[in-house]
Amino acid sequence: MTWIHTISYADSEGDLRKLYDRVKGPDDNIDNIMLAHSLRPHSLQGHMTLYKYVLHHPRNTLSKAYLEAIGVYVSSLNNCNYCVEHHFAGMARLLDDASRAKIIRQALQDRRPETHRVRAFRHLIDTP
Repeated sequence: MTWIHTISYADSEGDLRKLYDRVKGPDDNIDNIMLAHSLRPHSLQGHMTLYKYVLHHPRNTLSKAYLEAIGVYVSSLNNCNYCVEHHFAGMARLLDDASRAKIIRQALQDRRPETHRVRAFRHLIDTP
């Protein structure tokens, strides 16, 4: 939950509603990070543009699961539990292997990049 006033999907209209329609999930759910932009929809547009270029650019050679794993790791370093959960859910969905996803998450949250488990997480993600 954000600490600032936000506009819900149900209360949105105009340009904000159009942007929300592009990012909403089931039951018209809008991620909190997107809701935080609701008072300034142009910043939501910028956020979406950056996100698409970083994670979904057609010339991106990294798998989406790997990029979500990076999101888990960075969010963990930033002590943002909401973001860890958000990126972990995306990574787990893309991997379609709950056991592997849990192993990768634990390795990333150990915050010990010198360990074999963390160095190997790219292999864990890219190899079924």
